[in-house]
Amino acid sequence: MNISKKINWYPKGGQIDVIACNERDRVICAGRRWGKSAVCAFIALNAFLTGVNEIKEGKRDSVKIWIVAPSYELTQKVFEYFIKWFLKIYPDGHRFITTKPFPQIKLAEGVWVQCKSTENPSSLLGEELDLVILDEAAQVSRRVYEQYIFPTTSSRQGKTIFISTPFGQNWFYQQFCKAKLKKAAFQFKSNEGVSIKPDEWERAKKELPEQVFKQEYEASFLPDAAAVFRGVDKIIKDNCLQDVLPGHQYVMGVDIAKHEDFSVITVIDKWNNNVVYFDRFKDIDYPFQKKRIKATAERYKARVYIDSTGVGEPIFDDLRREGIFIDDFKFTNKSKKELIEKLSISIEQKFIFIPPENILVDELKSYGYKLTDSGNITYSAPQGLHDDCVVSLALAVWGIRGKADPKIADKIFLPKKRKPPYQYK
Repeated sequence: MNISKKINWYPKGGQIDVIACNERDRVICAGRRWGKSAVCAFIALNAFLTGVNEIKEGKRDSVKIWIVAPSYELTQKVFEYFIKWFLKIYPDGHRFITTKPFPQIKLAEGVWVQCKSTENPSSLLGEELDLVILDEAAQVSRRVYEQYIFPTTSSRQGKTIFISTPFGQNWFYQQFCKAKLKKAAFQFKSNEGVSIKPDEWERAKKELPEQVFKQEYEASFLPDAAAVFRGVDKIIKDNCLQDVLPGHQYVMGVDIAKHEDFSVITVIDKWNNNVVYFDRFKDIDYPFQKKRIKATAERYKARVYIDSTGVGEPIFDDLRREGIFIDDFKFTNKSKKELIEKLSISIEQKFIFIPPENILVDELKSYGYKLTDSGNITYSAPQGLHDDCVVSLALAVWGIRGKADPKIADKIFLPKKRKPPYQYK
């Protein structure tokens, strides 16, 4: 069957090389709008139709394909191409398309293409697959791939296609390097595809930060390019954590747990900008969380900044009524951007200092950005990881006015004969 002729789509340039490759694992690292989704949908359609024909010939009894991405919304980029072309071959095929419990095309039991999200990794257990297309692979955690996705192709010796823009030099980069040894790794700039016009390429190059443009449009694997916080190792201080010191002023950031997340309390000494207190906890009822926050705030006589979005709002209201000096922070795309960028600047310029808490350091180092289809930058933790420590620290930093004196910040205790620069009245 000449699929290209039937669906009126013909691969071009590097797409031809990707389709011609027959290695079990293929990695496509390409800039935005290069055409990753279309070429993968074509490969999936070809595999599906070939499997259906073999079932009719009695050579096999099933064909199972997954399109996997960090969210169901992201799976639609490939799936929409697949549906459009499937209906050109089977004009009455709408009856095979369903959206619940997940988007899929199912011709019969064991004969299907399903969309899966890594938001709930346990839903990826127990299946045997002929083909997996892992979209936005760089945004999926290594653990989710190795523990949940990799085993699905083992028994059938199924194939996997990894497609993504880079995200620094994380595990996707390592997967790319392995595939390169087998000539199964492909790297394309956005303007080497079919969608980006020269004026759009120049506009992106002019308006986006250099690192963002290189990564998102030139598809370059840049060390730390995806990292929002640079220089984390340089602000780690072994003896940072301290009890309350007379005359010092403190500011406290609080992120309240949502769903499977953790609640985190971070206290910063405004005299030297050291993180002097760090507490991360989970599975505690909100009344007890409120008591824990209140006790810490009263102990340090700290001004509190709390994420009051959603579940944090009633806790904020209660603590304010109980006399805690507290400010709420409402998260929007704009406010989160400002919050994270202030923390990023504070880290890069060594205005704050943190203890060697592994979970805090790991969250800071893995925290990254995403470029939306509209060209806006959003900040978040990689899929499957948490950002509670980052948010709590960012809220505490939000309450700092000015910057720490580097000479003072290197000191832990007050000189005995020197008055602190701030006094409570």
